[in-house]
Amino acid sequence: MSGRARGAAITASAALLCALAAQAAQAQDVRKLSTFSTTGKIVVVSVCGKSGFVAGLIRGGSIAVWQLPSGKVASSWKSAEGVSSLACSPDGKWIALGRSDGTVEIADIAGKPARTLAAGHGDVTDVAYAPDGLLLAVSLHEKPVQLWNPVNGSRVAELETDFSGSTGMAFSPDSSAFATSDADTTVRVYDRAGKLKAKYTDLLLEPFAIDFLPNGKEILVGGADDTLTILDASNAHLSRQLPKRPSPIFGAIALPGGHSLLSLEIDAATLAKFTVVLWNLGTGAQRELAIDGAKIVGYGQLSNGQPVLFTADSDASLSMWSVPD
Repeated sequence: MSGRARGAAITASAALLCALAAQAAQAQDVRKLSTFSTTGKIVVVSVCGKSGFVAGLIRGGSIAVWQLPSGKVASSWKSAEGVSSLACSPDGKWIALGRSDGTVEIADIAGKPARTLAAGHGDVTDVAYAPDGLLLAVSLHEKPVQLWNPVNGSRVAELETDFSGSTGMAFSPDSSAFATSDADTTVRVYDRAGKLKAKYTDLLLEPFAIDFLPNGKEILVGGADDTLTILDASNAHLSRQLPKRPSPIFGAIALPGGHSLLSLEIDAATLAKFTVVLWNLGTGAQRELAIDGAKIVGYGQLSNGQPVLFTADSDASLSMWSVPD
């Protein structure tokens, strides 16, 4: 072999090694922990705090509860028609089921109904328990979010927008505050009684996702402007913005370590490519994770604090993935 050919071979080998190393590094971004058998396509899952359970809504209205991390079925039942959203209480004792008729059913983890909340008319698009389990947020299609007491079934507050409804909602880690990203391009921050504390109105386009950082002092917002914006939770003033992405951001999660974020973006041209991005909060560095964002149906933490994502891989399986934090 000539020197030139040998040099070309070495260069090619080095390039191959670099490519393999890059693939290996990407593969280590997420790791499949377990796969659960399901009786149908999973629509959404909710981790029940640190109780060791995760609840899932199956297309068609069936509910299943699995033990973590084994995936053993703890309970399952067929709910009435029209269930569109689901949330599990942090203590793992209750399931809130949002329906298309504007009601929310509270059932125990075995499926026995306890009470029904008459939130309004129209589809209940999302429900979420506060970390202390003493408040339940209910989001209805094109209407402001409501706060309820899930224990006695009373409505605590109906929040506000200038028009339409909310696209995202989040409780602070200590349950003392609640924030919404609203279709009127405003981010609003409330106390737990539903009193408006602050709002941010400088977004030019609609926000789609919101979360509190683990310290409870800042709020993460993502939306149609392709940007992650971080606000001061006390007054909704702008703290900083992370580098702009090429696509709208429809999901944003602050990871529990306080150093990293996850975002889910959708290619605006095709509405077919869903990309999951891991961010370094301190430096703004970002890298795409090797997981199909189109299959993600939930996020949570295990009892040891490990953040996990859930994907509906088929009509008969649900996978749980560890996420680097």
